[in-house]
Amino acid sequence: MYGELMIGINMLFNYAILSFTNKVGNHQTSRRRLWSASFIGAFFITLFPYSMLAIIVTFLGMTYIAFGQTLSSWKSSVLAVLIAAFFAGGLLTLVYANVPTMQNNNLLLIAIGLTYLSLYIVKIKWLDTRKNTSLIRYTLDSVVQLWGQSIPLKVFIDTGNHCIEPISGAPVHFIGYQAVKEQLPADFADALEKWKPDNSPDLSGFPSVYQKDLRLIRLQTVQGASWTVGIKFKSWLVDEQPLPSGYIALTKEQRQYPQGASAILQVSAMEVMKEERRTDTC
Repeated sequence: MYGELMIGINMLFNYAILSFTNKVGNHQTSRRRLWSASFIGAFFITLFPYSMLAIIVTFLGMTYIAFGQTLSSWKSSVLAVLIAAFFAGGLLTLVYANVPTMQNNNLLLIAIGLTYLSLYIVKIKWLDTRKNTSLIRYTLDSVVQLWGQSIPLKVFIDTGNHCIEPISGAPVHFIGYQAVKEQLPADFADALEKWKPDNSPDLSGFPSVYQKDLRLIRLQTVQGASWTVGIKFKSWLVDEQPLPSGYIALTKEQRQYPQGASAILQVSAMEVMKEERRTDTC
């Protein structure tokens, strides 16, 4: 009875560790395979609890069964398993050393629950960090030329932004209005703030000197359809690489821009960056 209980407890801890690794490593291993690896690991650790060789072999075998679809996948899983084991193993050792197992099963279940909770928190933080690291690759410095003004902006390339100006098919990029307000001509900024797009929008309210660079652009969002003013920019250097000619739409809200960016670039900017990287590696 004692041996079966130890195998069960170890299997639960093993599964917590392996499922953590499965998520943070994006291995896509099935639960059935994780449970099988957890049981095999628990069985041999319970059978040879004081043998360092058995512990090492069991660790390698358990991780290979769980994540050994390819050699690279297995190698990449080892570090995450070790990190998770520091959390789970430390708590398990503490319980084994201080709690009479057969008489305090409830405390063991609490320890297992705390282990799952701690690994869940670590997993969330890990995934958030990985997501932020991925997003940083799409965040760049830039300088846009607009009506004689050079405006430095931190930009984010949004792969989900496919907005175009309907007549020319040119890409439309979005900039937070407050980020460029001080650099805009005062008469244009005043006309933009007074512009009412709700009823039959037109550009007649803008000074004639700017109208040749303006287009009406219809946006479709989850909130519904709306109109905005597109401003043709003279040039826009992103990481010293010029963007194709296009339009700028100014938005009131900037707080939801990722990575503290002031501008959201259309997906076509990604091709420009890919071309630059290919040129750099040649």
